[in-house]
Amino acid sequence: MKARNVARALWVVAISLVVGALVLGLANRSEAPLYEVTSAIITPTFATLGVLIASRRPGNVMGWIFLASGVLEGVLMFSGQYATVALAPDGPLLPGGALAVWFATLAQNSFVGCILFLIWLFPDGRLLSRRWRPVAWAIGTFLAVSLVIAALSPGPFAEFPSASNPFGVEGAMPPEPVLAAGGFMLLACMVAVGLSLILRFYRSRGEERLQLKWFTYAATVVLPTPLLLSVISPAAYEMLGRLAWTLGFLSLPVSASVAILKYRLYDIDRIINRTLVYGTLTVSLALVYLGSVALLRGLIFGFTGQSSQLVIVASTLTIAALFGPLRRRIQNFVDRRFYRKKYDAAQVLADFSSRLRDETDLGRLNEDLVSVVRETVQPEHASLWLREPGAGS
Repeated sequence: MKARNVARALWVVAISLVVGALVLGLANRSEAPLYEVTSAIITPTFATLGVLIASRRPGNVMGWIFLASGVLEGVLMFSGQYATVALAPDGPLLPGGALAVWFATLAQNSFVGCILFLIWLFPDGRLLSRRWRPVAWAIGTFLAVSLVIAALSPGPFAEFPSASNPFGVEGAMPPEPVLAAGGFMLLACMVAVGLSLILRFYRSRGEERLQLKWFTYAATVVLPTPLLLSVISPAAYEMLGRLAWTLGFLSLPVSASVAILKYRLYDIDRIINRTLVYGTLTVSLALVYLGSVALLRGLIFGFTGQSSQLVIVASTLTIAALFGPLRRRIQNFVDRRFYRKKYDAAQVLADFSSRLRDETDLGRLNEDLVSVVRETVQPEHASLWLREPGAGS
């Protein structure tokens, strides 16, 4: 119970950071901060999947890594927006702008470390074998040293030249050759993690391979795409880099959700199913409500020249009428897409029930019943024996 409460508290922190960042974004622009919509998607996706796994399987480190990744991305987003507002020349006076940049820098570096270990340990939260322990310690040590260097390096920040590191220590910044070697070390860490995942997929069998299939593709193809794009076409990266990184990071929780929904990973598919259905339903109804309010208000104002409370009443009644049918349609879509076997079995049973009410031929009923058992249960052999009337006791 304590683990579940901690997971839920961290989820609330992550979502609150996103909301706070969007509110701070309004101080920079008068319109809604849609430019932050990509970052605002990453945090809830990671955090929601993390809290679902951690609540059901608190002993599995994967849920906590997903959750930590969401919180760190939320800290990065909030701190960046806070620093933008606090350090703006003509913006509102907010204290601690340099400290906010410091937090954003540490959160960004920590987020990269979480992603590496997320890819490395998926799906069971354990290393591929004991022989990988020295590599894990080497990568962990390198990430920890990089984090300390970033925390103590003196001088102005790259993205906010007007602010200097409040905790900078003279001499903490290593020379250029060491920094170049650190870049190669980071690349080596990424290669080692990717190789471990590919080996895990190669050695997996049966359902485990199906669970790893989409995640391996996301981690080895989709996620590195922005790096390749920055090398191959810097001009295209300038325009599409942010979107490419967003899609790359989102591919990890999305592919993990597919493994959960389609191949029963972590045995939380029912929770994910309900979350997906009611989350989609909530967003759909909210869009319908806002759209109907705007449309009806415009029509009434155009005809009468004034607004009316009937708009709210009509929109609310529309939402109430759409709730049931829309929920069933979304549920059927999710079942067809991710629970095809269960959906097909339910359809077969429903068809058999409708035929059973009108069927009078015992031989035909025998054939239908055996056919239904074969399609739903899929046994190696199925047969039906009927006792003659009056035979035996």
